[in-house]
Parts: sequence; C-alpha cells; structure tokens
Amino acid sequence: MVPSLPGPQGRPRAYLCAVPSREEVERARAWAGPRTEAPGWSRIGILLSTPEVGQSSRVLRQLHARGATVGAPAELGALKEWPGPLLVYEPTLATLAAGEAITTATRLIVLTADAAVLQPWVDAFDPEHLGGQHLPAAAVVLPVALVRRTMVYFTHHLQSGALVGGRLWELLLRRLEELYHHEQHFSPEDLLALAWQLHWPPDATWELYRWAHEHLPCATLHPRP
Repeated sequence: MVPSLPGPQGRPRAYLCAVPSREEVERARAWAGPRTEAPGWSRIGILLSTPEVGQSSRVLRQLHARGATVGAPAELGALKEWPGPLLVYEPTLATLAAGEAITTATRLIVLTADAAVLQPWVDAFDPEHLGGQHLPAAAVVLPVALVRRTMVYFTHHLQSGALVGGRLWELLLRRLEELYHHEQHFSPEDLLALAWQLHWPPDATWELYRWAHEHLPCATLHPRP
C-alpha cells in the first residue's frame, strides 16, 4: 500500500463496480461531499470516455440537466482544471488515466461494471468500495523484484522533469523489454498500476502503458484469477 500523500496523490478515491443506475450515481454523489451533506450536481464533474456516451444515457442526460459538468478526454472543457469531486463514468483505461491527470479534482469516484478495467486502478490506490462487486487490491503491485527496482529507479528522474521520448526514457523501455524477454513477465496493466502507485507524471504513465500494449507479447487485459 502507498502512504497517504498531500495533493492529488493522496486525494480520496472510491469506486462502484456495478451497472450504472440512478441509485448508483446518487450513492457516488453522497460520497463526494462531506459526510453531513451531499453536494448538488452542479458541484460535481463527470468524465466520460466519449461525448456520445452522454447523449445515449438517460441517467447522464438527467444529471446534465441538474447542473453536472460533463466532459470527455478529447473534449475536457471545464473539467480540465475541475476544482471539485470528479465522477469517472464507465471508463476505459484511457479515461481513468485522464481522470488521474486532472490534478485539481478533490475526489475521484469511478462507476463501472467492468472489473478488468477497474483492477489496475484499484491495485494502485486501494480506493474505498462503495457498492457492487468488491475488488481486492493487490498486496504488492507487480511483484517482480527486478522490474519494480527498474521502475523505482526511474521514478525520480521522471518526477524531476525527464522527458518522455528522451534518452532516459529510451533506456527505461529497453531495460523493461530486456527483463520481459528474460522471463520477468508482467502485463501492460501491471506497469500502469505501478506507475500510478509511484505517482509518475500522467504523460509518462499513459505513454508507458501504450508502449507496453504495442510491444509486449502479452498485451491484453489480465483479469485477476
């Protein structure tokens, strides 16, 4: 587990692993504010995978009519620097990464029935379970010592401003590929979860996942047995 940290790394997180419904979104709203008072929808942002999702969902249309600010990674609008709770609604992994990149959001709540998409995020942050299927967080994210050591070694460089695509980045990718082909197997989702847990910059976190998905032979989602 990761110790609580100030700022976006340590902000409260929660999830509902269930089919979205009016009941579930109200449960998310209740968690989004102080324990004594749930905020109105005008104070909650909703991040979708695409704008079309909002147009096809009756629940989302109702929330938008009640004042919720809705956006998608390609069209964040006011969500780009959202200063309140953020509900990530039926996300893909890319949407989850976009939600984590909105560092001004004070709380993150994820609502989806897709456990395979949720699992890397749950492993990384051990968020509060609000309802639906319970997903245990991994005791150790990516328990392959040489791979963890490599990721930890490069963490400081990335947090200090090393550029994705630069020399250090290429060294990291080369080292991970070498480890993978020497029986130190891991999945793209393992790398994503560990990068989240180590608080890598958002661009580096997602670029690492994309690279692994394109270059590693096992580049598929791996639901926990």
